Amino acid sequence: MRAAALLSAAPEPRLRSPGAPDDSLGSRVHHLARSLKQQWKRYRKGLKRCQSKCSVKAIHSFRIESRRLLSSLELLGGFLPARQVEKAERLLKRHLDIFGDLRDTQVQLAVVGEMRRAFPAARPFHAWLREWEYRFARKTRKNIRKVKTARLGKLIAVCRGEVEEQLGKSTPREALAALLRSVDRAFGRTRQLRTRIDARDTWTIHRTRVAFKRFRYMVETMTEHLPAVTREHLSAMRHYQTMMGEIQDAEMLLQALDKFLRKQEIELAAARRFRAELLRRRQRLIRVYLKEADQLLEFWPLPDSGASVAPATAGYEMVQKADNL
Repeated sequence: MRAAALLSAAPEPRLRSPGAPDDSLGSRVHHLARSLKQQWKRYRKGLKRCQSKCSVKAIHSFRIESRRLLSSLELLGGFLPARQVEKAERLLKRHLDIFGDLRDTQVQLAVVGEMRRAFPAARPFHAWLREWEYRFARKTRKNIRKVKTARLGKLIAVCRGEVEEQLGKSTPREALAALLRSVDRAFGRTRQLRTRIDARDTWTIHRTRVAFKRFRYMVETMTEHLPAVTREHLSAMRHYQTMMGEIQDAEMLLQALDKFLRKQEIELAAARRFRAELLRRRQRLIRVYLKEADQLLEFWPLPDSGASVAPATAGYEMVQKADNL
């Protein structure tokens, strides 16, 4: 990415008068680095809430905080040893995986619950999902209480120290340029995955969604430095991500139904009608997303007082490294 365009439009940092609020570029960049500590606190708070009660709301909130912490690490990656970031990411993913089955089942219950009147086959399937929700909840509560954060906390502390040290060696403009390059790489990875989407393979949409989430959270973190990021811009990104998420949820629901049908005996015609409806629903969600998929190009680069950032060119080689968080 060409961060120079944004940087050239930004005013030079100025000395502030005594008692005046410190809104200089240097202060804001250092505040962004220190926010890693606050993000870590929110992550631990969300984890403790889940350890106390594995509710849908608690799980959803914790998953968001986990992804924001991951995105913060990637955003600050230009100041960090890759090995430290990779270790922290592995631990975070391990914690996230604890909630996967329970979260999927809770989402499926909500969808199937609304279909029980119209589709008789949805009723026994809903009851079956309830049983699995109970099992997954017990398993999740057991596993989440075993989670220890000491090792991850030490890694985050090391990352914070490294960032502060590297910032001390950089000018504010150099630091901001490094942050913008991180956002640009995340967008480049997302855009490349977008070009590889195959409507017949929902996995390609899921991979794009995973990369987009990283990019979106990084942009949210950088809003203070990106005047063009408005409330409407952030809302549009959330909607874009939601469209892809609904497709993945629909895919997981079909897989759960197929598992149910292999294990349970229900009236064949009713099962076929229900499954056909879920297939139509998934295809409808795919069509809706593909119709708006190129909206991605509106999210980056951003206009900034007449300046613009050239499209991302770096980081495409990292496409194969896109993880499954």
